[in-house]
This record gives sequence, structure tokens and C-alpha cells, in this order.
Amino acid sequence: MTKIQVGAGKTMLQGLVKTPGVGLCELIWNAFDEDAKVVSIRVESNGLGGVDLIHVEDDGNGMNRQQAERSFSKVGDSWKAVSGTKSDGGRAVHGKHGRGRYAAFALGGSVNWVSTSMAVEKNELTTVEIKGDFSSLDHFDIDVLPTQSSQTGTRVVIGAVTEEAAKAFDERTAIHQRLLTEFALHLERYPDFQIEFLGATVEPGAVIASRKKIEVNLPESRISANLTVIEWKLQNVERRLYLCNPDGSIVGEMPPSIQAVGAEFTAYLSWEGFTHDQALLLEGDTETSAGKVVQAARLALKEYLTDAARRREAETISRWKKEGVYPYKAEPKSKVERATRDTFNVVAMAASRTVDEAKTSSSKALALSLLKETFENDPEALLPILKQFSKLNSSRIDELREILEHTSLTHLISMGREVGGRIEFISGLNALLFDKLNKKKLLERTQLHRILANETWIFGEEWSLTADDERLQEVLKKYLAKLGADVELAGTRPVLREDGSDGIPDLVLGRQLETRENHFKHLVVELKRPSHPLNDDDVTQLRSYASAITNDERFDQPNSFWEFWLVGNETKNSVNEQRDQEHLPYGVVQHSKKYRLIVRTWAEVLGDAEYRLKFVQRSLQYESDRDSGLASMRAKYSSYLPPEALDLVAATADTDGVPEGDAEGPGSREMTA
Repeated sequence: MTKIQVGAGKTMLQGLVKTPGVGLCELIWNAFDEDAKVVSIRVESNGLGGVDLIHVEDDGNGMNRQQAERSFSKVGDSWKAVSGTKSDGGRAVHGKHGRGRYAAFALGGSVNWVSTSMAVEKNELTTVEIKGDFSSLDHFDIDVLPTQSSQTGTRVVIGAVTEEAAKAFDERTAIHQRLLTEFALHLERYPDFQIEFLGATVEPGAVIASRKKIEVNLPESRISANLTVIEWKLQNVERRLYLCNPDGSIVGEMPPSIQAVGAEFTAYLSWEGFTHDQALLLEGDTETSAGKVVQAARLALKEYLTDAARRREAETISRWKKEGVYPYKAEPKSKVERATRDTFNVVAMAASRTVDEAKTSSSKALALSLLKETFENDPEALLPILKQFSKLNSSRIDELREILEHTSLTHLISMGREVGGRIEFISGLNALLFDKLNKKKLLERTQLHRILANETWIFGEEWSLTADDERLQEVLKKYLAKLGADVELAGTRPVLREDGSDGIPDLVLGRQLETRENHFKHLVVELKRPSHPLNDDDVTQLRSYASAITNDERFDQPNSFWEFWLVGNETKNSVNEQRDQEHLPYGVVQHSKKYRLIVRTWAEVLGDAEYRLKFVQRSLQYESDRDSGLASMRAKYSSYLPPEALDLVAATADTDGVPEGDAEGPGSREMTA
């Protein structure tokens, strides 16, 4: 027995141990380089059904003792290293650094090679055994064995199988796809070469959907490059960009770094410069010749996949429409509808393989309909459902998520839904507030208040809801929490109005304005039911809220400012006189260092909200009217509104539904683009 010492450090050698898929492929490439016609991969299982041993056998030329000692004693050198080297059978060899044998240790901790070759001078077969162990990668034992085989070849037996390798062979799909994609071109180019994986022949041609060869534009190079793109009839293919010599031998691989939802592909970049350029290709390299070639190839690949996706989408959607299973029937009428349709198609194409596996048209239609409903109504649940439904892996789901988050279509849809919903809300609220019969039925807290608690944008985009119909002492807690003030409220007395009663604001909206360090501003809105004209007593009540908050010792701080609004349908003349003061903006009835009191009509509030939406509404071509607004209200807030009120408004829209407050504006307009 001969002990071989490898001239390299253990850390470097351990870096050559990759993944189980890479290790298996390296063993197959070694067999290919030795002119093997058949490479067979099989496993032995233990009593519990787990993988005990992995066998990789070939009928290639094998190696003798001298070749084994020379090959296993060095790293970074190989008989294959010379450019243009071919095997005895005329094949373009794959390896050149003598690293492949170390990749085998990704499959298991112990690796034994038994190789039989022909001794030409004696015209007889000789057999050599090489033993290696992961614990001592810098040592190999080589011994000559009696020859028992009648032909040349090498058998590699891997023991102490790693957990990752055992899992890969149990699941099979990923490692089988690795063999399909890596050897696709070679299995076609060399019909005398065959791979058998767990009893089945690896046949890429049976699962290739399309194959395209593309010339890569290299304006600064005299050496041409071409890109072969293979699209697969498989799912969750690990996408790779293989770097190849013109003879087809693979010298490296990289991620393609391209988003292509629904595309299952691998690409093979062939360029003569890869033979001589030994520099490590780093991601983002655009300076070296090889880096520029990779950059150009990725651009060509992106253009091709984009065109292919358009064709595939058009063909699939057309087929679904002919089958009557596509969930959208009419043509889109606006930019929002078009954006919604286009983005849904992206999602549907990601799941198209699973959808088309449905055995009946009704099942296919149901799947697409459910996908559409989830996409439009609960987009946050879309990706988890899609992952489970289509069996897409995490990388494909992440890719789809990133595209949906960054595409302008998604933002347009989101904006369109938001604006459309707000326009419908304004139309419906106009009818509720200004219809003579309807506004008498709206009560201050149980109805209008509850609706507006969910639509706080109506008072300005900057406001967000902080509390809804809570006692004033609860508002104190929220306010102090916002300030971060070190105040203990537990067990303290309630804040009282001047008459001693508890203060309960109808709606509290808050915004945090840090105009300077730890400085904040809050808004309190006092709502009155539509049938109640605002009078001096209401203004006094508003002033009592302001006094209770700003004069309480817990809030008597210079870093806080409050706005108090009183909102109703109409105002008494005495209130209008307070709203129109020369030294204050219109609507402001009192202004101090601590707070400002504002009285506004609903016509003014809705008019401002309508104006804020006008530009976007016109851009989106969104139309709304009284009936559609009421329908939206009925669907969204039926639990807060008396049904007879909505039914009555709808029934009398053309007769008794002449709005009051016509001179104030919003009640008399339809929201049209």
C-alpha cells in the first residue's frame, strides 16, 4: 500500500467540497473524460430505508497505479489542463484542475475508488484501489488489487453519506434535474454517452420545451460568443448560466441574475476566451473581458426571456379564453383595469403549469377564479396560497413577490383601488349627509361616527386614527405614549369638563409632527349628526374639550399643540360670525399657543377631500355617481347604517333626493372624471 501526501493545506482542500449535486456531477464528468459510454448511479439502503452507500460506476478507460499516484498527489494540475486536450476517444475533456475527486466528499465522509485499466505493454487488465476520508483530505491510500473485472472502468463507493446527500437522493427531483441541466448539451452532442440515475436513463430531450441559440453582441471583441437557452417542461428548475468552451466543455457556472416569472430555463454561454482566462469571475465584474462577455450574455438572455414570456402569456391567455376558463370576460375600460389585468396575468402565469394540470374545464375555471378573487381582495394572502397551490419553491415565490412589490403596475393598481374607494366613499357620504330624509336617520355616534372612524383620510392625508370613542383619560394615555413622557397614569382621576362630567370626544385623530426634538401635534374632531345645525353651545363644548386637555397638569407642556375641529352640515349665523374673523384664517374661531379651534361644514371637508383626489381621479379615468357611492356604502358599512335609509335614498334619487346645502357644493355634484 502506498500513502499519498497531497501538496495542499486542509483548509484549501475542504473548500473544494461543494454540494451533493456538484459532487455527483464531477464524478460523472471524470467518467466522461475517460471515454465512458455508460455511467450508472445507484444507492444501497440500510434496514431503516435510509441511504447507506452511493455507487457511481462507469465503463471508461480507468486508471493504473502510476496515474492514480500522479493524479491524487496534486491539486491545481491535471493532464487535462492543456488547452484543446481531448480524451483517447476524441472527446473535449471537462476537468483541468484535479479538483473533481474532492467534490465527491460532499456525498459522504469516505470515498473509495476501484479502477480497472488496460496495461498496454502487457495487454492485460490491472486494478487499483484508492481510499480517502474527509477527516484527512490531504492523505490517500493507494493499493493494487487482483483484477476481477473483465472490462475497464471505475467504481466509486461513497460511505458515511452526509445528511444533505441522503435527503437529495430521497427526494430525487432536484438532483435529477441537476443531471438533466448540466449534461443536456453533452448528451445530445455525444450520442454514445449515457447516464443512468437510480435505474432510469437521464433523457433531457424528453423534458426540453424549447431550445434557442443566440448570438451575443460583443462590439469590443473579435471573438464571437453564443448563448444556448433551454426552457424545460419541469418546475422549479435551478436556473444557471453555464460557462463553456466552444467545444462544449463546461468551465464554470454562475447565477443568471434575471427575473423571469414562470420561466424554467438554463443557459449555456460559449466563448473561446473562457479557455485562456483563468481569472475568477466575480458577480458585477464589468471590467475584465470575461466579465463583459457575461454581462452581454445576461442582457441577451433577459431580452429573449422577456419576448418568450410575452408569447407564452399571449398563447396561454388566448387558450384559456377559448376554453372559457379565463376569469375576466369584458375588455378593460380604464388604466386601473388594464393594470389589474396585466398584473393578474403575471400571477396566473406563475401558476399556469398547475392550472393546466386540472382534468376538467370547470376545475381550471374554479382555480383561476379563486386566484383572481384572492389577487383583488386579499393580496397579502396571495403568495402563501400560490405557494401551496402551485407547489412553487421559495425562490420562485420570492421572485414573484419582488416583481409585484416593485412593478409600476402593482403600484397603479394599489393607488387605483385606494382612490376609487375614496371617490365612491365621497359620493356615498354626500348622499347620506345632504339628503333630507337620510340625514335625519343618522345618529351622531352609532352611525356616522363609526363610519368615519375607518375613513380618517377625509380630514387630511396626514391624519391617522389613534383612538375611537374612548374616554378622555384613555386619550391621555395614548398622547403620553406618543410623547414618550415618563408619566404614570394608573389610578389617576379622570379628566373632567368644567361642569364636572367626563369628557368623551367622538373621534380622535392623531399626527406626530417632530418639527423639533420631541414636539408633537394632535387633532380632535367633534362630530355632529347631519340634522343638527352647529350653534354656539357646540362651540362652547368644543372649547371645553380643549380646556380639559390643555390645562390639565399632565398636558400643560410646551412641546404639544392641539387642533380641535367641530364638523356638521350647517352652521347658525352666530357661529358663522365667529368663523369669519379678520385676524384668523376662515373657520378658525380661536387660536392660542396651546391649541386652535376650527369649525367646518361637511361641504368644506368633502370639497377639500374631493379636490385632493381630482388629479388622480382624472388620470385613472375613474367615474362615480350617487348610486354607485351608496352601493359602496351599503356594501362596506351596512352594519352602521339603517337599511331603510339607504333604500329610501336609492328609491328617491330622482325625486325627493334633491340635496340640501346645494349652495355649499358637494351635495349637488356627481363625481365624474
